[in-house]
Amino acid sequence: MPSLLEILTIDQIDEDHFITRVMDPTHPGLYGGQVAAQSLLAACKTVAPEQVPHSLHAYFLRAGRSALPIELEVFRDRDGRSYSARRVVATQAGEVIFNMSSSFQFPEDGPSVQALTMPLLDSTPGPEAHRWLQMTSDIELIDAAPRTGSPMPDKTWTRALTQLPDDPQIQACALTFVSDFFTGLVQFDEYPENPRSASLDHAIWFYRLTDMNQWHLMDWHAQSMAHGRGHYIGHIYNSSGLLVAGIGQEMAVRARPAK
Repeated sequence: MPSLLEILTIDQIDEDHFITRVMDPTHPGLYGGQVAAQSLLAACKTVAPEQVPHSLHAYFLRAGRSALPIELEVFRDRDGRSYSARRVVATQAGEVIFNMSSSFQFPEDGPSVQALTMPLLDSTPGPEAHRWLQMTSDIELIDAAPRTGSPMPDKTWTRALTQLPDDPQIQACALTFVSDFFTGLVQFDEYPENPRSASLDHAIWFYRLTDMNQWHLMDWHAQSMAHGRGHYIGHIYNSSGLLVAGIGQEMAVRARPAK
């Protein structure tokens, strides 16, 4: 399997056009966090190195294919003194599969406070205390609060095993890659068993700079499920309890028809 740094390596065709390298013909589907992270990386390459993303808002329009490269076109909507705005359109075989708006900021000094606290360690033990959940590429994931009968976790510890550069833009792309794992909708008893599901949209707010080689707690919270759609939010904390990012996602959720 490719490493995270291989996934976060794209080739520049011209000033605002890029193409991905990693292809995997053995897996038909394309993981949404991959195209989101690669799209953010393309946008990063069109802003000043000192600027960091503070938010992104994206829509998944078609199912992507792992066997094909992704072409990424960046639109430079605005460059201000403090903020820059970018749009990215991702295509495969001439069809748009994903689009994203992102905004970048030159970091500024100011108050640093947060209203939320990381779940207490007596209910969410540290990363050494629970079973290994799975290994995806070189991302480690641990179920942070196992629940009997749950099809997937709603709290996970995660970190990147490959040493990432000390670059806030790459770190933000790595966080974006892991942000699409799992769903908070499993907290609903009505969540279908083995559903047909797909991400519809995805948003991230990057609150603080972070180091994705260290453990982070991803904590998902179900909000609503109706009309074949489900919405959940999430919070990502570093191991010191600092809130580094907020997540929002809506998904299509359908029960599979009986055979």
